[in-house]
Amino acid sequence: MCGRFTITLSKDDFIRYLSKYKQLEINIDDITLPNYNVAPTENIAAMIKYNDSYRVGPLKWGFIPSFASDTKKIIINARSETILEKALFKDSVFHKRCVIFADSFYEWKSVDGRKIPYRIMIKDKKMFAFAGLWSHYKKDGQSLYTAVILTTKANKLMADIHDRMPVILGDDQIDTWLNAPFIEESHIKILASYPSELMYSYKVSPYVNSSTHKDQKCIEQIKST
Repeated sequence: MCGRFTITLSKDDFIRYLSKYKQLEINIDDITLPNYNVAPTENIAAMIKYNDSYRVGPLKWGFIPSFASDTKKIIINARSETILEKALFKDSVFHKRCVIFADSFYEWKSVDGRKIPYRIMIKDKKMFAFAGLWSHYKKDGQSLYTAVILTTKANKLMADIHDRMPVILGDDQIDTWLNAPFIEESHIKILASYPSELMYSYKVSPYVNSSTHKDQKCIEQIKST
């Protein structure tokens, strides 16, 4: 699964990173950058594609379907293998796909009854994108734009830490995921485990356990004892 992640670029550096996308609209005023411990219910940096234009802006992490009766019940992760079977996600699968930018994520390994936090990254890549879905909830004048991160089975590296991992898209797969219309063969098949040989991980301090901790100390490597 994915319960925390990082995006350690400044706003200026993030905008420079996005410059590779042409016909781009950016609105990141309401996104905290850098953020060394992004947590559910916070605004996350997401991108959608509308016609031929890319739009980057904030979505609140914690999916609320458009027909929800309770906005307190949010979903931060969804199993990619079953999204077509869930009425909860069907509209978003067909019409509201997004990617969520990050440069690492955290996962906790169970060891002798303790939870050991790890930071997981992509080798030789500063930024990457999770596959996600978004939703627009509107009721009684309240309008919320929310997102969920898709997960898949763990690759070899992640399996030693957790049995699930977020879906990480390669650069060439981002357009495939965002492009309309939805085609099951091309869209679903890319929701696979990222190659473990292209990833690495290291232990970090339990300091990251608190979602109120947002500083660089969250990503400091600790030595095994």
